[in-house]
Amino acid sequence: MRIAILGASGVAGRALLPLLLERGHLLRAAVRSAAAAQALTRPGIETVMCDILAAPSLAPLLIGCDAVINLATAIPRSGSSATWAVNDRVRAEGTPNLIAACTQAGVPRLVQQSVAMLHCVDDSRAQTEDDALEGYGAVLSSAQLEQAVMAAPLDWRIARGGLFYGLDSGREEIWAGEINTPEFRVPGDGRAWHSPVHVRDFARALVRIVEHADTRQAYIVCDDAPLTLNNLYSQVARKHGRPLPPTGGPLRMRSFRTSNAKLRGIGWTPEYPTLEAGLR
Repeated sequence: MRIAILGASGVAGRALLPLLLERGHLLRAAVRSAAAAQALTRPGIETVMCDILAAPSLAPLLIGCDAVINLATAIPRSGSSATWAVNDRVRAEGTPNLIAACTQAGVPRLVQQSVAMLHCVDDSRAQTEDDALEGYGAVLSSAQLEQAVMAAPLDWRIARGGLFYGLDSGREEIWAGEINTPEFRVPGDGRAWHSPVHVRDFARALVRIVEHADTRQAYIVCDDAPLTLNNLYSQVARKHGRPLPPTGGPLRMRSFRTSNAKLRGIGWTPEYPTLEAGLR
């Protein structure tokens, strides 16, 4: 297939590109600068200057493509002065721009990145794609983009990613910094659930979804073992030879506990089935 990719220079995109090239796909990557284009230059990848927030610029990216994978985000990095406002625009405004451009260009298939954190209504058991969603705070725009995608006249497939770690996500460095800060406290009472996913496993899931998933379906992409914050920080602390910090810190996201059973049903299995395996 010829596949257009938005967000190709992001954490998930950098993991995805070589996997798609190995599968023989021809790639066209959206970039917003000459430096980004140069960084992505390699056989099998064509770069196109465009911006998901500038609807007319998307047409050259999509011409002749069989599918598009939208990983576009603008998530502010820890310690930066950036806010979530641009990311909200990319998701809530940019996604409808892309849908309209796909429809006009005749691109039939859209794989859209979303977040498993939307499954925050109930954590009494691992939630599936059939369970309720709720947008809130920084993930409200993810709920909005899903609504736009599900209403689109396309062969859409949604990948709801868990909490990224691994490769160059920076997550391990954040955890290590927290564990080594005496003032740090595990958020809340430590009993909230998180469902992690290694970035490489998320990228492998995208390959499976674009090639083999059922049409007009959402898939949760997480590892096999959701864990509580106390468990998560216990594993991080053990790796760094530190004690588990006390609880009582501010909550930064709602508890979410999810299942990857549906994704496993189309032939995907994680290389890192647990956080412990990924942290080795």
